[in-house]
Amino acid sequence: MKKLAWIIIFILFVSLFLGADVYTKSVERVKAFEMMGKKQKETIQMKDRWYGKNKYAEIGKDFTTIIDLDKGIMYFALHEPKIYVEIPTDIDGKKLYDFITSLSPKVAEAIKGIRITEAKVNLKSEKKKIANWDCTASEFEMVIIIPAVNMMPKFKLKLWTTSDLPKDYEKLTEMGEFFMQSIIGMLNIDESSQKEMEKMESIEGFQVAADVTIEIFGTRIEVESQSLEVTEKPAPPGVYSVPAGYAKKDINFLKDQIKQIPEEDTPY
Repeated sequence: MKKLAWIIIFILFVSLFLGADVYTKSVERVKAFEMMGKKQKETIQMKDRWYGKNKYAEIGKDFTTIIDLDKGIMYFALHEPKIYVEIPTDIDGKKLYDFITSLSPKVAEAIKGIRITEAKVNLKSEKKKIANWDCTASEFEMVIIIPAVNMMPKFKLKLWTTSDLPKDYEKLTEMGEFFMQSIIGMLNIDESSQKEMEKMESIEGFQVAADVTIEIFGTRIEVESQSLEVTEKPAPPGVYSVPAGYAKKDINFLKDQIKQIPEEDTPY
């Protein structure tokens, strides 16, 4: 069940036991779409990821995510306001739910009602060359029922993995256990979907690309990501630390931000 985390939240995190650091550069493209009369332009951004022993850093345009398992802390650093928040890595589903409740009981209640159903998995559906790697696709889809906002988005994911990289690199996908104990712990998954999703455990190799499709309110949102480089090399100094000059914010700051959102702007 470790891989369920990166199925649901689209993000890969890691727990490494390698001696050296691994660097990946990837490109993420969100195609243009229109929802409820509002048009969103196509966006393309580069992401740098560093994987060290018990450490991880994802550096994007708007924010950086850092995980330090030795310290037991995850950092989210927002670049434009130059602020960051800390979240303990020992948080489980109940603790995360309590944390969200403290921020907004309405949001927490909405999350509690979310259900995952109609999951389907198709392993080794096709093969193709990506960059210099021979890749195999595995497909996953599900329906997410969100009663609080009367939504039933359909989620589809095609993962492209390769066995052309060192076997040890597969450990890069194991950080999902952290999210299994937190995010997944809050969601209701029906029994048949749970069994279907377990098939993802048999996927082998290192992920180098992914195609994500979300259908909601008659709108189709497509996201494509692909690794351009996977290299083993020393990480630059400070890559696993919060950038200098960023101010730490606590839970009270998050509460204040939520309180500033007008009631009519929230569906809860």
